Amino acid sequence: MLNKHFLCCLILVSLISIYGFGQNWNNIVNEKPITGILESDLLMQFDCNYTGTLDSLQIAAIYDKQPSTGEKYSPLTAALYSAVIPGAGQFYTKTYWKTATFLGLEVAAWVLYAFYESKADKKTDEFEKFADAHWSVVRYARWIRDVCGYYYSGVISDESVPDDVAQPWNYVNWNLLNMMEDSVHEFSHNLAPYGTQQYYEMIGKYYQFGGGWDDAGYYKMSDLERGNVSPNFLKYSRMRGDANKLYNIAATVSYVIVANHLFSALEAAWNASRINKKLQIEGHILPRTIYRNIVEYVPTLKLKLTF
Repeated sequence: MLNKHFLCCLILVSLISIYGFGQNWNNIVNEKPITGILESDLLMQFDCNYTGTLDSLQIAAIYDKQPSTGEKYSPLTAALYSAVIPGAGQFYTKTYWKTATFLGLEVAAWVLYAFYESKADKKTDEFEKFADAHWSVVRYARWIRDVCGYYYSGVISDESVPDDVAQPWNYVNWNLLNMMEDSVHEFSHNLAPYGTQQYYEMIGKYYQFGGGWDDAGYYKMSDLERGNVSPNFLKYSRMRGDANKLYNIAATVSYVIVANHLFSALEAAWNASRINKKLQIEGHILPRTIYRNIVEYVPTLKLKLTF
């Protein structure tokens, strides 16, 4: 039994010796022999010039040959970048997947906005052309005269023109027409000038303008108030409604665009601030004097939270 223990110890000591010889030989080959003195061994292994007793700064420098130099970012700069172009602040802080997210949302939103805005513009052109072809201000003025019993001389500049005359707005004195509308107690609005947004809205929204449609005939005002308007009035109203729905979708998308700019700016500022807060862990071997010239080297771990 004793021989077996002795043999095991001998083998273990031999292995350790061989390993130590190999390490020393490797250092000798590299012209960096291990002396057994911590100060000189550290200096030789890290290509430092020995100048005497190794102080704490020298030891720290040896073990921190590649110190952490965490890059800091300005939250304000990041926010301004993303406020202009969503994702730019994230690109500045090198968070590229967030850059792709915000920039992709921006591009998609602008594409949608342009799509619905274009469709709405086309619908607007359609209902305006329909109105110019089927609603006449000359017919409307004569309907007020014949059905409502109110008429000012000179409202229609040429009484001989037909109701469906081309470009009827050129034959009506608008100021006199509005004065005549004020005389009708049932009327609530004055017709806006031709070509304006209010003009095209009014003739398809308020019943008092129903008499200007080419298929209205001479409905009484009481009939119009009960909703007995012409088919063209209803068709035109639906066309305007379709255009307004498309404009509403485009407006909603525009809110998304604004929100994307704002949220991207806030996130970029927060992200830059978050990156600047880092917990740094540094390991050192620092000397400590025990008694007179007797120095002990103590492993030290330092935690540092930077903002």
